Amino acid sequence: MPPSFTSLVESGLTAADLLAAGAPGAVFDSAVTDWPGLSREQAATLLAAETTGVEHSAITERFTGRRAEGLMLTGEVEGEPIRQILLATTDESGRLTAVKSFLNATQPFTTLRNRAKAAFDDVPPEAWAVPRLPPDTGEYSAKPNHQYSPALSFHSPILRKSVSPEPLASRVLGHATSVYGARDWSELSLDRGDRRIGYFTGDIQGKPVSIASVMRFDDDGLVDVLACSRPWSSAVAIYSRIKARLGEELGPDYFWAAQPDYDGYL
Repeated sequence: MPPSFTSLVESGLTAADLLAAGAPGAVFDSAVTDWPGLSREQAATLLAAETTGVEHSAITERFTGRRAEGLMLTGEVEGEPIRQILLATTDESGRLTAVKSFLNATQPFTTLRNRAKAAFDDVPPEAWAVPRLPPDTGEYSAKPNHQYSPALSFHSPILRKSVSPEPLASRVLGHATSVYGARDWSELSLDRGDRRIGYFTGDIQGKPVSIASVMRFDDDGLVDVLACSRPWSSAVAIYSRIKARLGEELGPDYFWAAQPDYDGYL
């Protein structure tokens, strides 16, 4: 029986471990790029480098399901807190069929992306390209998937601080969902008591984005949501558009002075 995905992460994830534990055709998706032209070895290398690049990383939550595993990790990058969600699926023999990574906190996410871009010169420039996007329309159309608790706290995938209680948290959630459009929810079932991992894909005017969240519910509904996103370029697009829409209202503590906006990478 292959080693569990949790044990691979706890021992310090390596590309060799991923490739050895993977079934034929296993897919490895780092959060730093979604370019489809990577070889299997390059994809495994980026995923391992991204994960081990988070300092003082520790698994804080683990969810298991039928042939699926979800891990929440916390750590830091150059002193900035960051969280990572890893979703893994396996075949009937326990071999990995897919591993997908999601990160939050835009500036440390950017640091991990920039390190990978500098370190792996065999990865083609196309993997780091940032596509031009149409201007943000500013349209606001919040469509919650869950009832919100009055104590709702939202740990955004792109902000430096969480937002709460419900009126502000739901406003930020509403703008975020307006930026990435209609959500296509995965059937992945990872529940544990009052907590679950949810995973969906969206589209930022032609640029795909995926978000995984650890959600906690109480009697009043969704009370806590901690979200991580992928790929990096989509996370920066959301960051820039939320900053333009809500930067004045939220204030500078929610953003990073050194983090360039999306257009700075074109």
